[in-house]
Amino acid sequence: VYRVMARLMSTDLTVLIQGESGTGKELVARALHDYGKRKRGPFVAVNMAAIPRELIESDLFGHEKGAFTGASARSIGRFEQAEGGTLFLDEIGDMPLEAQTRLLRVLQQGEYTVVGGRHVIKANVRIIAATNKDLRQLVAQGLFREDLYYRLNVVPLRIPPLRERIEDVPDLIRHFLNLAAAQGLPRKVVDADGLDRLRRHNWPGNVRELENLAQRLAALYAEDTINSRIISLELDPAARRDEPPPPESQTLSGAVEVYLQRHFGEHAAAGLPPDGLYDRILEQVERPLLVAALVATKGNQIKAAKLLGLNRNTLRCHQKLF
Repeated sequence: VYRVMARLMSTDLTVLIQGESGTGKELVARALHDYGKRKRGPFVAVNMAAIPRELIESDLFGHEKGAFTGASARSIGRFEQAEGGTLFLDEIGDMPLEAQTRLLRVLQQGEYTVVGGRHVIKANVRIIAATNKDLRQLVAQGLFREDLYYRLNVVPLRIPPLRERIEDVPDLIRHFLNLAAAQGLPRKVVDADGLDRLRRHNWPGNVRELENLAQRLAALYAEDTINSRIISLELDPAARRDEPPPPESQTLSGAVEVYLQRHFGEHAAAGLPPDGLYDRILEQVERPLLVAALVATKGNQIKAAKLLGLNRNTLRCHQKLF
């Protein structure tokens, strides 16, 4: 991978980076830009999977005022934003066919028009695309244009999953723990048995999963040295269920900490739990607290409100939510 990247630094060739989620495709794209001939220009990253399909062309090429309903002003697109630099098209396999046609025209002719516009604009950008899908299979299924695939696949660059380069794990975990310490989290080290346990993991979430693990280890554990037992608890939720609860879990904060460790571990492969975690945790603590207060006061809202230190109307509002 490094050798291929080194040969590409002085070129403007289009690159197609292929690899599983979490392998570092955008990191490679940024390196190609930062050390390439366009390093003084902007690096603009676009996640094609995150843009509504009806807005993709407008997002990429911009639009004129009145080009469609809601277009109240002219807007520049990503191609114009990346002028003189690099446009990184992530998750290119999720691009709808109609937008693929316009992108192909830009790659073939080096020019484009904004949505609703008439003037032709010269494109002065380097294209780097990335995908975690098999584009050849999508071509066979009629979901991806074959001619666009060959235009993008000028230089293919495959990023191996972490399980294929497991010897990198010790260096990576040290690197991510150092980053966590630089961000103000407690400094941690992993002992030899812990490193062996890391090497035995399959890493379905790849390097991103390892980075998230390092942040959890730094944030959630009091130990300065992380051993294989702690790592097994984080990587294997089943092992956590067999683990006797630590003494601190007998307190409310300890029980919440144990729950959060398990919760983050169960979502490790996906990266992080869904957004809105703060409100979900508060709701899960709040409901049993209100119920316990009402049961203890035999349903007397005035007494329950006094016990909780709440206004009676506030208690009523919370009850309605449940």
